[in-house]
Amino acid sequence: MKTITLTLIFLLANLSYITGYQGESPMGKTWVVFVENTNYHYYVDLHETERDINLMKNALSDYKIDSIIHKRNLTKNKMEEFFYTELKESVIDKRVNSLMVWYAGHGKHEDNTGYWMPVDVIVDDNSSFYNINYLREALTTYSDHLKHTLVVTDACEAGPTFYQAMRSIPQSRNCDEITVTKYSSSQTIISSGYEFLPEPSVFTRTFAALLNHNINPCLPIENVVNQLIISAARNNKPLPRFGKITGMPDEGGTFFFIKKE
Repeated sequence: MKTITLTLIFLLANLSYITGYQGESPMGKTWVVFVENTNYHYYVDLHETERDINLMKNALSDYKIDSIIHKRNLTKNKMEEFFYTELKESVIDKRVNSLMVWYAGHGKHEDNTGYWMPVDVIVDDNSSFYNINYLREALTTYSDHLKHTLVVTDACEAGPTFYQAMRSIPQSRNCDEITVTKYSSSQTIISSGYEFLPEPSVFTRTFAALLNHNINPCLPIENVVNQLIISAARNNKPLPRFGKITGMPDEGGTFFFIKKE
């Protein structure tokens, strides 16, 4: 009888791993923000970006995401207002625990600095670019309210002032390590292209495919990064970069995508 009881306890304890995490996600309340800049005033338009973002949104529908915010065609002023004020107020008011910010649009790398291009960007006028260090500064003002932050840039290199790159391929994780979610993380992935080209994004489509084909109850971001690197190498694309966001809380935790039951 004692053996049967112990076996039952063991099975119950591991049920969440076998069938998915029951109840609240170990990542807590999780939001995803997509910034999609497609229709430029003075730059070439991007015709595949909307389709790529929709691929990601559809792939995330099988995961525990509490809210998806999709911002389209932001000017520089709107980008600054959104990250410094609108998103900050929402994160604090709704008590968001985990946040992924995804940018798709034109980008530029200049003087060791990465830029996102607002739709009203003026060619060769740096003052009209959105310096992604501004994004880091904005996120820092409410980072104490977040446990996990992940910034994904499918546009350009970020520059050394934004993040500290990993010096080697990150070690793969598995769902047994879900307890690391209790430690904070501030991570970024950059596709490492110097300009966003008007063609389907191998980076985004690989990311979406990994989410779609994942059969485990979770998908750690390190595993995504490793496959993105393999895919980029096969397609002769720049290798993605992965690292910690400079100046933001990071206790060695990591970002997990948690499947719905």
